[in-house]
Amino acid sequence: MAVSGEDVYTVDLDLPGVWKTNDATSLFAEGTKLLRKPMNRPRAVAIHPTKGILVSDTATREIYWIESAGADPKPLTDGYLGVVMALAISPDGKTIYAGDAEKRATFKLPVEGGKPELVARVNARGLAFDADGKLWAVTPDAAAVKRIDVASGEVEDIVTGRPFQYPNGLCWAGDHGYVTDGYGKCIWKFTPDGKTEKWHEGEPLVGPVGIAITEDSIFVADPKQKEVYEFNRKSKEPKATLATAAK
Repeated sequence: MAVSGEDVYTVDLDLPGVWKTNDATSLFAEGTKLLRKPMNRPRAVAIHPTKGILVSDTATREIYWIESAGADPKPLTDGYLGVVMALAISPDGKTIYAGDAEKRATFKLPVEGGKPELVARVNARGLAFDADGKLWAVTPDAAAVKRIDVASGEVEDIVTGRPFQYPNGLCWAGDHGYVTDGYGKCIWKFTPDGKTEKWHEGEPLVGPVGIAITEDSIFVADPKQKEVYEFNRKSKEPKATLATAAK
C-alpha cells in the first residue's frame, strides 16, 4: 500500500486491482481475471512522483504507471523483471527501485521507464528511503533488515537473528523504521543499530502485510481482515479506514 496526502492506495490481489481511499473508497485501477494479462496479479504500489501510481504485476512481469483512475496501465520495463514484491521512489523522484523475489535482488530504472539495472543482491520484500538517501529493505533471509547505499551498492546487515516470523512490508520514520509481521500478527519497530521491539501486537491485526506512514499515522493492510487500519503514532489506537469510508 502507499499514501499520498489524504489518499491511501491499497493493492487487492484477489480482485484484482487497486483501491483508493480518502473520504470514501473507490476502485482506482481495475485488473483482470485473465491469466498473464496486465494487472492480473498486482503486488506492490508506490506513488508516482508526478501523477498517479506505480504498480508491479507478477502476471506480466512488469511495472506499470497508472496516471489516473481508470487509465490504461503503461508498461515501464518491457518485462525485464520477474516477481517484483516491493517498490520505492528515490528522494529526487527520478528513479524507481524494485525488489525482485525471482532474481533475489534489488534493481533500479528511470521513472519514465527503461531497462532495469542491478543495485544489490538484496531480496527485498519492502523498501523505503531515509532522509540521507539510504535504501532500507526487509528480506526473508538471514539478515532481516538491510541498508543499501544506492550510490556504491554497499549493503549493511542491520537486523540479524530473524526476530520476525514472516515480514512483509517496511516503512521509514525519521530515525527508525517499522516492519509488518504476518505470522506474528504485529508491527515491529527497529532502529539503525539493529534493535527491535514490538510496537503493536494482536487485535485488530490477523495477517498484516502492507505498511505506509504519514506524520501522524501508520497505515497497515490486513488481507485476512479485508481491511486497512490507521494507527495513531502516539496513542497506537487503530481505526478501520475501509469500514469508515464505506459509511
